[in-house]
Amino acid sequence: MLIAICLVILIILYYIIFHLIHGRVAVPQVCNQKKCFTVEIADTPETRTLGLMNRTFMAENSGMLFIFPKADFHDFRMKNTLIPLDMIRIDNQHKVVHIANALPCTVDPCIIYRPEVFSNYVLEING
Repeated sequence: MLIAICLVILIILYYIIFHLIHGRVAVPQVCNQKKCFTVEIADTPETRTLGLMNRTFMAENSGMLFIFPKADFHDFRMKNTLIPLDMIRIDNQHKVVHIANALPCTVDPCIIYRPEVFSNYVLEING
């Protein structure tokens, strides 16, 4: 079941990225078989650094899609992130390569989430 959900997410992610590049999507969404997530796009150094910091709430069917210019480990730190998140890492072939449950952190030291595989995209949704 998890594989099927991941596959659907990847197909939708590919659709979103294709249409974002061509300027055809007004409100990006990532969908699986049961629900859709309206996502904010973090595709600049500034938006990727800020991420979901200092937010006390994220709507149930919302998330943030981080888009990186090249594949790498892409460390994520939860400093000043106040809500638990699921991080779904996706490679350049739009395949899910890692899923992590990230806990909020307001005081150092905060956990650095770094998988042992490269990814080009990270989808963060409510944990």
